[in-house]
Parts: sequence; structure tokens; C-alpha cells
Amino acid sequence: MEVLENIYLLRDDFVNIYLIFRGDNIILLDTGISGKPLIEFIEEEGLSYENLELVILTHYHFDHTGGLKNIIEKISAQIASHKDEAPLIKEKIGITPSMLLHDGQIIHDLQVIHTPGHTPGHIALLDKKTKALFVGDLIYEENGQLIEIPYKYSMDPDKNRESIKKLLNYEFKHILPSHGKPIIGQGKEKLAELVKTF
Repeated sequence: MEVLENIYLLRDDFVNIYLIFRGDNIILLDTGISGKPLIEFIEEEGLSYENLELVILTHYHFDHTGGLKNIIEKISAQIASHKDEAPLIKEKIGITPSMLLHDGQIIHDLQVIHTPGHTPGHIALLDKKTKALFVGDLIYEENGQLIEIPYKYSMDPDKNRESIKKLLNYEFKHILPSHGKPIIGQGKEKLAELVKTF
């Protein structure tokens, strides 16, 4: 499903993964649990795995990285994560990211925002082209509202809340979460409503 121009959402059970097209090149944000939706999309659309230039992992949790094991042999793309998350990814799935990201870095017009709390090296990504903010597991959408991830799922819930507040410092229009539906056009307003409840 195309949610914004050149941005596609694929669902892998209960988690969203996103494909961003930059000309002929594709950037994948998270792999989901199985990688199957990505494989099916590439085959159905007549695309080549060679077009997949970069895989960015928002954090190490299995529903975001598990699919990597099923596509790693098919792709030559670089695997990127925040430098603080890379050791956890290696520990959990046995794959070492080849590109280590840091806060403020811009890659393919995506600005890396270090948002620790849920995990130490969790990142959000701001697409400068569309003003879409990919928030990973910081928050999720339910019935059109944004909700912070439950405390029990975060390594440091207070830090996660600070990271959510940090996002309001950036210019964005849309929020694309890993769980729930994208919020198109009202992203910043919905996030500000959530922060007011803290």
C-alpha cells in the first residue's frame, strides 16, 4: 500500500515495514518478522533485489529484524543501525550491521534521530522529502490517536518519554509508526496531543 508518494507500507503480521523509493533505489525500514511481505512485493512488482540499496533497522527487537535472516542471502544492500544498537542486533540475530548511524546523520534525505528508551539505540527517521516521520516503537496508533509504547516493553520508559518529546523539535507532517496505521497530515498535532498527557 502506497501511503505517501514513493513510500509503501507492508504488513508482516502485526508490524509495519516501509519501503522508500529513491529513483530506482529502494530503502527498507525494518524487515518485519519473516521478510515474506518484502519478498512477495519485490516479486509481484517485478523488482530486483539489486534495487534494494539500504536496510535501516530502527532497533533490535525480533519483529523488526527477524526477517533479515530470510532475505540476507538475496540482497547486497548495506545493513544500517544506530551504533548503540548494533551489538544487540548481532547478539539477537547473528548479523552485524555494516553501517553504524549516529544522531543527526542524513542518509538518502533521511535524518537519523537517536531516540533511546525503548532500546538503547532506537532511532526515528525523518524523510526530508515528504516530512514523514518514521517512529519505530516509540509510539503506536490506535483509533486515530497516538499512544506511547507500554512501559513494560521499554528498557527505560522515562527515557522513551523524553525521546517522544524530542520529536516535537522537528518539522514533520506525517507519522508512520511500526504498529497501527499511519497518521497522514496531522502527525505533529497528534503527537503534541499525546505529549500534553505526560
